[in-house]
Amino acid sequence: MPSFLLPSYWLTLNPPNVWQGMGRFVVVFFLALLVAGVVARMRKQTAIDRYTVDLYRRMASLCLTMGFLGILLFFLSYEQVQLLGSRFLYLVWMVGFVVWAGCLVRYVRNDIPAKRLREQERIAREKYLPKRRK
Repeated sequence: MPSFLLPSYWLTLNPPNVWQGMGRFVVVFFLALLVAGVVARMRKQTAIDRYTVDLYRRMASLCLTMGFLGILLFFLSYEQVQLLGSRFLYLVWMVGFVVWAGCLVRYVRNDIPAKRLREQERIAREKYLPKRRK
């Protein structure tokens, strides 16, 4: 059985040696999240409707927050900080990232189409209502 599947591997308080092997991939992933957050923030300004603006805002928030926390976690592991650089915090980070990304996917698949439908119904209903005089 691989060692990373054992609970004793993840629940130790000793920080991992992060600059070897997968550590370089992890830091590149965290930096890529930061870059993706900056790109999403810039794309927010060129969005065509308010739902796309809200989607880019949420994506930027996810990527910037999780990228910054990942870089901080990597730094604490690199500096061998006993508790704050532990392996189980990487699991906590991963669970938080997956849950947040799942909420974002739910928003895209369920909430945005429902909001667009309500907006179209409101426009169709207001077409027959009297307008305000100036």
